[in-house]
Amino acid sequence: MGQKSLVTKYDYDFENDSIFFYGSNKKYMSSIDLDGIILDISEDNQIMAIEILDASKRFNLAKEDLRNIRYFEALIEVSEENIRLTMKMGVSKRNKLVDTGLNALGLNSMDLPISTQGMALDC
Repeated sequence: MGQKSLVTKYDYDFENDSIFFYGSNKKYMSSIDLDGIILDISEDNQIMAIEILDASKRFNLAKEDLRNIRYFEALIEVSEENIRLTMKMGVSKRNKLVDTGLNALGLNSMDLPISTQGMALDC
């Protein structure tokens, strides 16, 4: 089963170095923390938002660069045991597009149904 969600917004908290990608009109149920990458889950067990703590360190970028995001893509693969998250992001730096990525793996502690979900933001 595959589902693609369009992320319509993002917020970067410069002081706390956290970035939040969201846009779903679904109703929030709970969250899963994959070691500082927080997935918000809707009532229908879909990923509706992603928050990344210590974002500049995780993406190996300067905090200032995270104010200039040009695109974000995430692939979330849920198995019976695990949740695997693969993220790609591009930022504008000195009029150039800089691509970076990040992977995370955690336990499916909420027993989410097996699925493949995607999220995308285009700025």
